[in-house]
Amino acid sequence: MKTKKIVAETMHLALKMVRQQLGEDAIIVNTKVIKTGGFLGIFAKQKYEVTAYSVENDGDPSEPEFQVKLKEWPLKNDNFKSNMVIKTANSENESNVFHKQPQKLYEFYNKETEPKEKSISSSEKNENILLEEMQQMRKMMMNFLLNDKQSNSLPAGLVNGINELKKQGVNDEVLEYISGKILTKYESNNALDEALIANEIISIMVEIFEKRIPKTITVRDQTRMISLIGPTGVGKTTTIAKLATEQVLKQKRKVAMITTDVYRIAAVEQLKTYAVILGVPVEVVRSKDELEKALKKLESYDLIYMDTTGRNYKDPEYCSSINEFIDLSIESDHYLVLSLTTKYEDLQLLLNEFLDSPVKRLILTKFDETTSYGTILNIAYKFPYHLTYITNGQSVPEDISAIDASQIARKLLGRD
Repeated sequence: MKTKKIVAETMHLALKMVRQQLGEDAIIVNTKVIKTGGFLGIFAKQKYEVTAYSVENDGDPSEPEFQVKLKEWPLKNDNFKSNMVIKTANSENESNVFHKQPQKLYEFYNKETEPKEKSISSSEKNENILLEEMQQMRKMMMNFLLNDKQSNSLPAGLVNGINELKKQGVNDEVLEYISGKILTKYESNNALDEALIANEIISIMVEIFEKRIPKTITVRDQTRMISLIGPTGVGKTTTIAKLATEQVLKQKRKVAMITTDVYRIAAVEQLKTYAVILGVPVEVVRSKDELEKALKKLESYDLIYMDTTGRNYKDPEYCSSINEFIDLSIESDHYLVLSLTTKYEDLQLLLNEFLDSPVKRLILTKFDETTSYGTILNIAYKFPYHLTYITNGQSVPEDISAIDASQIARKLLGRD
């Protein structure tokens, strides 16, 4: 099996390149709109990414989603019919929508969500409509299956598990992926034990998490500075105190602190209070020039923590100013700090802004202030950031820990 990611200016061109490079029988695994170039969304260009694999050898891709065969997906297509009539195995009555005991239901689901040929258009607008309607069709089919109690189309344990994840705020794309993996594995068995399905769901979620959780979160020896970036009120200053305490008391490193958050006097004073307790110096900077002077002054220290200003990340000027503080020659690790009490839709905007930046790690705060943990799974599934720490209180330094994939998965399913 050969897997490729194709990026092109239009979806039409991307699909054409997939056909050329992987052949007529290539399987599309995922399609999405991405931004390339620029920084923090500024001057970025919109492109289309298609992930596909060849079918030279038997086997499923490592992360199968609801797949579409390329040879059955017309390159020029702007719409497709959503009217579906599915006959039962033992009856010609079209009012019966699903088999009582469906065979290869996941494969059937894929087939019925493939686009049908209609009119020909190569415009980006129509390509976007096609993708949107495919997603709507998938959502409609999944909702139908989950709520179709009379035909018993899905195992009760799977329906209950998916509904529990929905309550936790897990989005439809992730639910489709989890359901699809289970239906693929147990396609001919509709009477599965609920405990078995629950364990399968937990196992799939752990697999998703583990792809994003680094094997170690220990600070690298060559790292000289760690900067925390994020909106106002997510707990950056307290988190820096927790991380710095670990390095001073346990790792015995010589630590210093820098803050650029001069817009909030309370933040500066709070950081200075923590610094006095730890016996470490603090430098307050307002510009890149001042930052460079502070770094020279602190060059004898093993590790420097920098607390950045928390403001509106929708403001391009502010995003540009943040770039000045993190674009340094010094060996640095940059963490984006996000609160789990923030709506996932808002977090997505922020996460998208930093995709092309040096920020590669996430710290999730206020775990103790929410009972909905679906955001963590949504982020792990969709974004390539490393999930490092999670905070669950204000106490310094104890209320911070590495993210435990199994613990979060069990909480999501109400098993912990």
